[in-house]
Order: sequence, then C-alpha cells, then structure tokens
Amino acid sequence: MLAVYIALMVCTMTPVIALQAGADASVLVWLVFALVIVKALLLVDHFMEMRKAPAGWRFAAQAWAPVVVTGLAVFHWLS
Repeated sequence: MLAVYIALMVCTMTPVIALQAGADASVLVWLVFALVIVKALLLVDHFMEMRKAPAGWRFAAQAWAPVVVTGLAVFHWLS
C-alpha cells in the first residue's frame, strides 16, 4: 500500500517538476494524459478494491479517465 501512495505522489508532482524544469506545453499535455491514466488505474485497483472484480467491471471503472482526457484534447484541438 505504501508503494501505491508513493506512486500517486510521484504522478501528482511530476508535471510540476517538468514545468519548473522548462518543459513546453506539448510535453506537459502528454505527460498529464499518461499520469491521469496511471492514477485512474491505481485508484480503481487499490482504493475501490476492484482487484478481484471481473475484467469488464475493472475496464468500465477505469475507462472514464482516457475518455475524458481525450475528449478535452479533441475539444481544445477543434476550437
């Protein structure tokens, strides 16, 4: 469980560190996209106790993150 907490903290602080290191916006967008997916997987598996759930239930619970982020990226790209 400690490893999950540490992974969540690293996912949260990585974009801030990258921004302070001088990363441009395109790098930050993809970094945040990847980290949102990782955080969704960790939160669903470890905190919603879905480790023993059927694969379909786990996929449905985790699918919101990439769908929302992709939708926002498409909306931003079109406007």
